Amino acid sequence: MSFKILKSKTSNLKPKNEGFIALITVLIISAIGLMIGVGLGLGSIGEMKMGLQKSQSSEAYYLANLCVEEALMTLKEGGTYTEKVTIDMENGSCTIFPIEGNWTVKVLGTASNQVKKMKIVISQIFSEMVIDSWQEVADF
Repeated sequence: MSFKILKSKTSNLKPKNEGFIALITVLIISAIGLMIGVGLGLGSIGEMKMGLQKSQSSEAYYLANLCVEEALMTLKEGGTYTEKVTIDMENGSCTIFPIEGNWTVKVLGTASNQVKKMKIVISQIFSEMVIDSWQEVADF
């Protein structure tokens, strides 16, 4: 008597979704990595824009102070400003407005899209210059 071993046809079949879980896992991890990378990139761009804006703001401030010093030197030498005068520099410009009243100096410094305005009130010029106030203002 001989026995035959029958093989089941279902035992040789491999499941068709064997790599499906691994593929989904790789896709999810890649998507998370991509989101983190994009978030870091956008944050870096925002920081760079703020740094540039700060730099331009500082340039505008220094340009405004340049015009203030120029105006004070002119006043000390006996000159005055009856018309608006603009001084152009490599990184921007500054404008000295006509002197008002008893020596009120108004200047505007501009660098790229940043603007700084200064207002200086002087009470005495001759013999010794006396500055009552020197301040950055929002508007004249």
